[in-house]
Amino acid sequence: MSPEKITLMRSRRSFLAASKIIVGAGVSLAVAGRNALAANPNGPNQNPPNQNGNPQNVVSCFLRGTRIKTSKGGVCIEELQIGDTIATVSGEAKQIKFIGRRDLIREPSQPWNGQGPVKISRFAIDGKGPHSDLYVSPWHAIYIDGVLIPAKYLVNGISIVADAKPEALSLAYFHIELDTHEAILAEDLAVESYRRNDLNAFDNADEYVSVYGPPGEPLTPFAPIVLYNRRQELASHVRSALTPVYDFRKPVDKIRDRIADRAELAHAA
Repeated sequence: MSPEKITLMRSRRSFLAASKIIVGAGVSLAVAGRNALAANPNGPNQNPPNQNGNPQNVVSCFLRGTRIKTSKGGVCIEELQIGDTIATVSGEAKQIKFIGRRDLIREPSQPWNGQGPVKISRFAIDGKGPHSDLYVSPWHAIYIDGVLIPAKYLVNGISIVADAKPEALSLAYFHIELDTHEAILAEDLAVESYRRNDLNAFDNADEYVSVYGPPGEPLTPFAPIVLYNRRQELASHVRSALTPVYDFRKPVDKIRDRIADRAELAHAA
């Protein structure tokens, strides 16, 4: 496929994504108004946005069965224990300080409201990773080109899919805390460890407190974290949509587009 066709393909995809954001904003406002007097207007496990449109107290997690690279090879996250040594992208092995667990349950008639896992298909990111399909919560950040990007911003509907377990009525999520915030390897893809941004989101938070006491401040991120409010996310897709006219995309826009371009080319082959 020629570069011109790839650019037009990207523009069409980004225009559709921008349109969905606009429509989604309208639907969200309508639903919020309709449910203003409801006991739980945000649905199950939904985190209300702050004044900038970003979620509050969001915890990123791995779905049960995710293999984490350790000194003994890949081990399913639910089989790991405090004190086990895992690999980091920096090359320094680190001991696990805490493993958070949380179970989410929904009624058949009730959606996950943004808490369903994002599926990152095998080789979706760069043709090399992850080595197997990886399922993470939407706000779990992936380490790409020196920045941390929540998985939800990389969704393209082909190689990276939101709400990838629509049939599931329950989800078991886990996360790993080290002494410092690090890039660890899940299915051989670089992703973040736990930043300790909301300990109470875990079902076993009391275990942490009994050993370490109150959690204190969140860990300092080892790399910049990309966070969009709805308006900024819309602007990102508009920049991509306008590439046939002029390319003024930001580096993060180019990362997302690069992954989506690869997915569409592979799908069309």
